[in-house]
This record gives sequence, C-alpha cells and structure tokens, in this order.
Amino acid sequence: MNRNDIPEAFRRFLEEQSFDNVNQEGGDDGRPPISRPPRRPLNPWWRNRNFWIFTIIFIFLMSFRWLVDTYTEWLWFQSVNYDTVWITQWRYRVTIFLSFFLGSIILLLFNWRLALRQAKNQASPISKQLLQIPGLTWFIGGIALALAALAATATTNRWLTFLQYFNRTAYGVTDPIFNRDISFYMFSLPFYRFLQEWGIALLFFTLVGVVLIYVLGSLPEIQQQRWRPQNLHSFRRHVGILVAAIMLFWAASYWLDQYELNFSPRGVIVGASYTDQEASLPALRIQMGLMLTMAILAVVNAFRWEWKVLTAVTTLWLGSIVLLGTAYPAILQQYSVEPNEFDREQPFIKYNIEYTRLAFDLHDVDIRDFGTVVPISQNDLDENQIVLDNIRLWDYRPLQQTYSQLQGLRTYYQFGEVDIDRYVIDGKLRQVMLGGRELDEDNLPGDASWVNEYLEFTHGYGIVMNPVNRVTTQGQPEFFIQDLPPQSRIDLPIDRPEIYFGELMRREVLVNSGLEEFDYPSGNENVYSNYQGEGGIPISNMWRQMAFAFRANDVNIILSDYIDSETRILMHRQIEERVQEIAPFLNLDRDPYLVVADGRLVWILDAYTTSRYFPYANPAPGQRFNYIRNSVKITVDAYDGHVHFYLADPHDPIIRTYNQAFPNLLKPLSAMPATIRQHLRYPEDLFTIQANQYLKYHMTDPKVFYNEEDLWAVSREVFGSAGTIQGGAQEQPVEPYYVISTLPGEEDLEFLLIQPFTPVSKNNMVAWIAGRSDGDNYGQLVVYELSKSQLVFGPAQIEGRISQDSEISQRLTLWDQGGSNVIRGNLLVIPLNNSFLYVEPLYLLSSDTSALPELKQVIVASDNRLVMRETLGEALTALMSEDPAPAVDFTNTNNDTDDDGDGDTTTTPPLPVNATIEELIQSANDHYEAAVAAQQRGDWTTYGLELDALEQDLQRLDQLTQ
Repeated sequence: MNRNDIPEAFRRFLEEQSFDNVNQEGGDDGRPPISRPPRRPLNPWWRNRNFWIFTIIFIFLMSFRWLVDTYTEWLWFQSVNYDTVWITQWRYRVTIFLSFFLGSIILLLFNWRLALRQAKNQASPISKQLLQIPGLTWFIGGIALALAALAATATTNRWLTFLQYFNRTAYGVTDPIFNRDISFYMFSLPFYRFLQEWGIALLFFTLVGVVLIYVLGSLPEIQQQRWRPQNLHSFRRHVGILVAAIMLFWAASYWLDQYELNFSPRGVIVGASYTDQEASLPALRIQMGLMLTMAILAVVNAFRWEWKVLTAVTTLWLGSIVLLGTAYPAILQQYSVEPNEFDREQPFIKYNIEYTRLAFDLHDVDIRDFGTVVPISQNDLDENQIVLDNIRLWDYRPLQQTYSQLQGLRTYYQFGEVDIDRYVIDGKLRQVMLGGRELDEDNLPGDASWVNEYLEFTHGYGIVMNPVNRVTTQGQPEFFIQDLPPQSRIDLPIDRPEIYFGELMRREVLVNSGLEEFDYPSGNENVYSNYQGEGGIPISNMWRQMAFAFRANDVNIILSDYIDSETRILMHRQIEERVQEIAPFLNLDRDPYLVVADGRLVWILDAYTTSRYFPYANPAPGQRFNYIRNSVKITVDAYDGHVHFYLADPHDPIIRTYNQAFPNLLKPLSAMPATIRQHLRYPEDLFTIQANQYLKYHMTDPKVFYNEEDLWAVSREVFGSAGTIQGGAQEQPVEPYYVISTLPGEEDLEFLLIQPFTPVSKNNMVAWIAGRSDGDNYGQLVVYELSKSQLVFGPAQIEGRISQDSEISQRLTLWDQGGSNVIRGNLLVIPLNNSFLYVEPLYLLSSDTSALPELKQVIVASDNRLVMRETLGEALTALMSEDPAPAVDFTNTNNDTDDDGDGDTTTTPPLPVNATIEELIQSANDHYEAAVAAQQRGDWTTYGLELDALEQDLQRLDQLTQ
C-alpha cells in the first residue's frame, strides 16, 4: 500500500502522530535537530480533584428541582400517614432502574469493549491507528451509558407491571384453551412480554454497536472491497452469539403469542377462534421451533461456517410465516369456517359468553320474571307512597344552575356537580340532592393579593341540600339546608362546614398562620376563624420554608411575617388528585359525592381495578379494559383531608395483589364508620359499563347469541331545551338514575340504581336492571325481564306521545315564544308493584344571562293515559281521575267523534295493557274508521289524534307478532 491509497484525513492524522518520531539528531536535509523541552507528565483527568468537585456541583444544580420536589412529597406522604406506600413505590422504581441500568451497561460495555479489543487484534496497521483515536474508548462508554439510562428509565415507567408480577395472587379459574390460571394472563404475561420486548431491543442496539466497531476497524479493507467478515473468526463468533440471543428472544415472542390468542379478534367473538386453534396456534409453535433451531445454528456458525443449513432453515421459517401464519388461516377461515361458522365457533362462543360475564361480574346477576304488567291503580299509589315521595323531579344539571343562582351568594363560591344520596329525616328515608359550596380560586374579591390567595381565602363553606321532589310555588327547590352559616330545617347537624378539600380545590394554601382565615360573609362584615385541624404539613423550620418556597417559586413563603412555626401548608387539595398521589394504580369513578356524617363533611370516592388481560372477555364499549371490579371505597375528610382506603371486594385478585404489596394501605370495609357506610351506593360508572355489556351478554345460549335474536339496547329519551316539540331537544340514551323503591316481590325500601332496556330497533321496554346499595345486598344486580308477548311502553314511546299531544305542544310553543326556554328533564320509569309509572319534569328557563331554571310542570303517564300538572301530586290525582281533563288517552283518542251525526260524542274504553291481538285489530279498525269520519267532517284535530292512536295499535300488534 502506498501513501496515495490512504484517505486524506487519515494521512494527516498519521503525519501528526509521526511528528514526535522525527530524528532528534537532524533531518535528512542536513538541518540541525529540533530541540524540545522535556514533557511534563500530566495527571489523568479522573485524578483531578477540581473535576470531581465541579461535576458534583453540576449534578446537584441540575437535580436540585427534583430533590426539592421529592423531599416535599415525602413530607406530604408523612403528613397523610402513607409514607410506607411512598417508600414501597420508590423501592420498586429505584430497584428496577438500578437493576436494568447495571444489566444494560454491563451488556453494552462488555460487548462493545470486547469488539474494540478484537477489532484491534485483527486490524491492519492502518486500521489499528483508526481504533486508537484519542477518546474513542470514552466515547463508546458515553454512548453505552446514555443507552443504558434510557433503557432503565423505560422500565421504571412500568413499575406496576413488576409490582403485580412479584406480588401476584391466584384467581382460582383457568382459561379453557391452555388451562392456565387467569392470574397468569393478568400478572405474568404482561411482565414476560415487557422483558421480551426490552431484551430484544437492547440486544439489537448491542449488535448494531458491535458491527459498527468492527466496521470502523476494517474501513480500509471495506474501501478496497477486500473485507470478508465470515473469515474473521472474532467477528463471526461475536456477531453469531448476539444473533443467536436475539433469536432466542424472538422464539420467546412466539411462545407469548400463543397465549395472546385468547384475546384474538379474528372470529365472531373476542378470544381464540376455530381458526386460531386449528391454524394459528400450530403455526406459532412451528415458527417457535424453527426460530430455536436458527438460534442453535447461529451459534454453530459462530465457530464453524455452515451457512447452507442456516439458510435452509431461515427459508423454512420465512415460508412458515407466509404459508402457515397467513395463507393457511385465511383459507381455513374462508372455505371451512365461514360456510359452517356456527358449528365451528360454537364452543368458542360459549367461552366468550362465560368469561365476559365473569370479567364484568355478570355471572351472578339475579334474573327475575316481572310478571304480567297491569294498568296502574290507586292501590298501587297508596301502597308506594314513600316511593312517590322520593321520585326525583330535579335534574342535576338545571339544579346546579339553580344552586349557583340562589345559594352561591358571592362570586367566589361555586358548586361542583350536584350529588344524590339518601338520609333518614324525621324517621323517614328521604332521597336528597346536595352540593358543597367550594371556593372559586379564580374569582376572589377585588385585586387578589398573595395574602388573599394563600392565607385568607383558603376554603369553601357549607352545603346546600334539598329533597328531590319538593318545589316552591315559584318553581324553585325547597331547601333542607341553605344559606351562610348553614341553616338546617332537619335534624342533621354540621359541626365542621368548612371545605378545605374538594372537587374544585387546586391551589396550595397556608393555614393556621398569623392571619385569620375568611369563613363567610355576614351582612356588611365577614366572619373569620383559624384552622384547627390536623391536616397539612407543618412549616416548622427555615429549611422547610425554603423547600416549599422553591417548590412553589414563591419567595413570599420565606419573607411573610404571617408564617410561623404553627403554620401548615395544604397540598393536593383536589380530592381525585389527592387519592391518585397515594394510589396511582386505582381508577376513580367520575362522580365523587359529599356526605354528612357525625357532623363532618366527607367525600366518598369509588375506585376500580381494571385489566385488559382477561381471556375470552369482550372489552367494555369504548374502553381498552375487559375486566373491572369496584374493589375499593375511599373517604376524604373535607376539613382535615384525611384519606382512608377500604377493601370492598376481597375476591378481586388485582386488589389482593396490591394489598400484598401495600399491606398498610387498605382497611376492611367493616372498619368504615357505620354513619359513612350507610351512604355507600352502587357506582354509576360501573353500572353503566355492566349494563352495556349485559345488553348482549344476557344471552347465554350460543345459538341465540350468534344470531343476536334477543339483542337489547339502552332505552332512549328526549332531553334538552328550546323547541322540544319542534325537534330542538336531543334524543339520548336514558341515564341510570337512583330511586328509593321496593323491588317487586320484596318488602324493604332500598336505594337502587335503575336503567330500562328495549329490544334493538324497537322502543318498547323488554327489561330493567337495578343495582342494590344497602346492607347485605350491596353490589348485587337484579334484572326483571318482561313478557315478550306483552307490549310495555318504553321511554321513547312515552316521549313520542308527549311530543304528539296537542295540548302539551301548544303550551310549550307558547312558553318558547314568550322569551323563555323549555327544558325537558329526564324521563323516569318507576316500577310500582306490577305496573310502571312514567314521570318527566319540565323546566322553564329565561333567556336572560342570569337565568334561573324553574320547575313548572310535571308530566305523568301510565300505560294508556298521560297528564301534565304543576305538581307531582296534582298530576297523580289527575292520572287516577275518571275525567282528568285535559289529560290525554293515547291508546284510544276517538272520544270526540260524532259517528251517528246527532252531535253526541262517543268514548271508546281504553284497551288494557294486556290486550289480545284480536282486540288490537278491532281497535285499529275503529281508529281508522274514526279518522276517515273526522276527515269527512273537516275535524282535523280528531283526524290527527285518531291516526296517532292507529299508529300505536299497529306498533303493539307488531310487537305481539314478533
């Protein structure tokens, strides 16, 4: 090789390196030798004390924010007595990070330094000079350090996967394909999958680095196209072993893939289908065997080059992917399964039904026959007077606006979502609605100063409570508790009305300082007090003041004279955030609710455990998870902020796993004070998810399920404002609603969460489901199925009749034209014995910006009659009256006809709800003839009513002939 063959950059490098070897006696041209001062030995950088001092200072400054946040969070966890939970979480995070960081750095550095050494040993003199570039070793080490840190950081984000695996508990049920306990899929499979993906990624980067180092040592040979890597023993062995390791992890991927067939969406259901079991599963096992064989051959080729066998096995593996993994399953599915789909998929459909019901706790639903529906009677009303007294007329949305207008009192108060609960008042069980008066931190009086925001205005004050069915003559709610300070008309004392922790509280505040805190306005003066609770973190020394000042970027915490050794800082005051800081592994219900217990205000939150790894379970609509349990009940004191977690479902394996990992977190539900436990309720989010799954999974017969012969839907209602009759309101699914009622066939009053069901594409009611909330029955679901041979009106049909009623339509149109807006509230279906009562409130809302919704009318309907009155009592009286003018009979509206022309009208008796097909046919003929007669007379009102009645008869006939 001559100098012209060396690249210019490398030539300059060699010339610089050879400068020190110039003959000290003189050059070839006879010039005198170059004299140089003797070199002074330099200390290595790692022995330089100043370097380490500056490095430590730099690291400290860069991590100072993190240190302060961690320290203050540690103080907060101590203040709420969950420091052991914090330590456990950090122990997992730190242990995982260090373990994977050390493993990564060892793997990367070992392989890359080995590659560098081997490349130097086999390199040509010129290539060896390239590998001796100053700083190359440290550059490689820096890259390895950065990659190891990134790889380890990725693992800390999955610390819950590790915690669940190392604390896993058995479920006690196995899957039907591999006979593995369900806990394997919930806890072990995600852990193994993460390790497999992490390992193959790290090995890949290791391999890339090794190849690049060997390539760097062979650049001249590569440029001259003389590089033969298979002839380089060290390169071949090193790369071959790494490739074999990657193949082993790849084979592990196939092993995991076979278990993930239990979540396959290929067939008519979620879960392994006929094609998955007969084609995909064998293909995965064959591919896993081929990949293991390729790994063995890769090791063999590392020591002895036998590429032909490896190439042949690789070709077989690629062919198995195309033929066995893709083509054969597609052919089997199209030509064998689809023509005989039910026969092939029947056992797998059965698995899907069984395991979905199990995953969503629907396997123990209590199914009951409602019996024959009969017209509602006065006796039904008399026997259910308490139920009628607790029918909810107030919708939470307009009521929240009413609360703000009537009880906000000042601009700096606001109400979160109005809650629904029940209390024993004057010896009677009453359903009430209530809301906490929280502080609006963005609307403090005047130009809010630091003192106002952090020291003076620190909390909300009091609650507002009203019965669900009481209305004043002005259309406003009658209050049980109202005003400031709270004035109560009932025996429900509130000794601590202050709300320091709530749904809307987000700013950190300082309490028990040298400045009194604002409680509430009283006339021209304000009432103040000092915080007397145990919540918060004492700022008892200068170090803590400095730490919290830096955390908040607020030097006033240090400079203010109001802050002393007794001052406490309240952090994480928003209750959902507060709970999630302690237990980030729990999913919270969207509706925390406030209760009054022992004179204090306490928030109750429902928490769920979820998983997306339940075999054969269909995911919840719109969600990723396919398993859910309401395993934890949580209370947060609105004054002290004390948080308590209670174990509500000890059978849930996920919460048992967390309980094992955090032994000091959960208390038994029996430890919850009875005054709070009596306010537990079936959570609405869980109920909605279960109800939506039950629409399809109430069908347990595989053939009925496959054909969707009995598919249900959530009933629909009209809710909204402005031109309701003209179509301005929106149709929406009926929201679940709480009622105080007695289940048919039982005697005790209960607090129930109810939702009616209809058949798909039909509007008649086919069933209704109730979630029980009281005593030993808590958490049970009861479904009452209605007779398929009897038409029972669903909410949408009642809504249609309301919209078609000429009198109601005229009234609403008149209100709309008067500058007001009519809001149709939720339509409630109330079961009374063997009958149903339908109730819908109507609200009037002014078009003014300060509009106050007023409850003006109540519509009540039964199976064949409908009335609208100002109050529920008047409407019920009119419903039972023999001549409830202006009530409307929808099933028989030919009561104004004059068939014989003598001026007298005839009235056809209303058809019973269990009318026969023959009676409905006769009624339809009668309505048709009456409509024709009305048309001939020019009586278009009667003509329209008769056509409506005819349509209803035809709908009932259609239902009976299905």
